[in-house]
Amino acid sequence: MKITKIDLLYGDPVEDNWRPSFCRIYTDSGIYGDGEVALSYGGAKEAAFAEMKELAPMLIGMNPLEHEVIWQKMYRNSFFGKNAGPVIFGAISAFDIALWDIKGKYYHTALWELLGGKQRDHLKAYASQLQMGWGESRRPAATPQDYADNVKIALKKGFKAVKINFLTFDERGKQVPWQKQTAFLSNNYLNLAEERIKAVPGFKIEVQH
Repeated sequence: MKITKIDLLYGDPVEDNWRPSFCRIYTDSGIYGDGEVALSYGGAKEAAFAEMKELAPMLIGMNPLEHEVIWQKMYRNSFFGKNAGPVIFGAISAFDIALWDIKGKYYHTALWELLGGKQRDHLKAYASQLQMGWGESRRPAATPQDYADNVKIALKKGFKAVKINFLTFDERGKQVPWQKQTAFLSNNYLNLAEERIKAVPGFKIEVQH
């Protein structure tokens, strides 16, 4: 079996201007696999897609089942790949995911078996980044009530844990620069965060100033 073609897709902007990058690897057996670069935001989305275009030609003609051989080829033949950062490794990982997809289909086996076995029967999921909004009408959470409402929606959907950054937006819902979020907080900013935390259902907090 050999890789015959690779399609790359730079997705249209979605919420919060995220642009995901995908690949589909085709083989001469008719099996294909899909992968994604998990760098759709944070200033790296265009670089990640460009790196995919650089790497894709290296895979043509190779055996997709030899995913480790392919990984090493991408890594070693990219001059800046040695000890590289998330852009290059993100692009490599997208192709690696697609190759594992092909391998699972080829052997008609669940990937957890090919990867060494199932470690657990259940995973606890959590609702993430609720400050970005939750539900059908998403908008940045500004007031304490916004945070309370978003958490209630998540709980109603069955989540038992949530993840929230209470410092992402100011009282008007405008994004706060990360430098300010990680610096010493002003009293007003700290009080705002405290009120938001207190509003979360089932959450108790004691803050000492």
